[in-house]
Amino acid sequence: MSEPGLILFRIPFVPNETIQLTKDELNHLRALRLQNDSTTVQIRDGAGGLFNYLYLPTSKQLTLQTKEFVPNKSIRKKIAIALPKGNRLDFFLQKVTEIGLDEVIFLVFRHSIRKEFNLERAEKIVKEAAAQSKQTEILKLSIESAKDWMEAHKESLVVFHPFGKDPFSIQGLYGKIPVIGPEGGFHGDEEVWMENNQIPKLTLPGGVLRTETCGIVAASFLVYGS
Repeated sequence: MSEPGLILFRIPFVPNETIQLTKDELNHLRALRLQNDSTTVQIRDGAGGLFNYLYLPTSKQLTLQTKEFVPNKSIRKKIAIALPKGNRLDFFLQKVTEIGLDEVIFLVFRHSIRKEFNLERAEKIVKEAAAQSKQTEILKLSIESAKDWMEAHKESLVVFHPFGKDPFSIQGLYGKIPVIGPEGGFHGDEEVWMENNQIPKLTLPGGVLRTETCGIVAASFLVYGS
């Protein structure tokens, strides 16, 4: 099968024999200068479904040609991280999507500067990055209280900590969810909780990393290393 001219994500998506492009999708087609040529537009449902439609410049409709299904990943890789500041969030979302991470849980810590984000905008960034990097599944996003979420998942956690006691090793990530704190550092109560619950603290080589940099490093280790 030839490479599609354009990959789009629609979530959820119910395939029909004919569909129409939305205004944003049509603008994307124009940005690639494909609006005057016949081309294949592949709609992906984010869950492994790939639906190839024929676009004709003389028609406003797309016609279904073929469809296929890619098996979902058996092991899903996820990280939990404080919200990066400003537009660093956009960069972070793009890069971990391209790497192939499956899920990000944004945690609100006591020292978190940023405590909310626009989920709709973030999901749009993820869809665009997923289409560009030809992913078949979509990065899942959520936001939680750090205290409550970490208590509920304490058996599965490993913390990337600039002053941790344990040197980093890939083996330390097996079956674990890396946690990255805010740039202001963990609150004293959070440090005590980690000590009391014997949460492993791994120290990365090099200098102290920004939150989003550490998140990208963690995603890379999970997807490519472990």
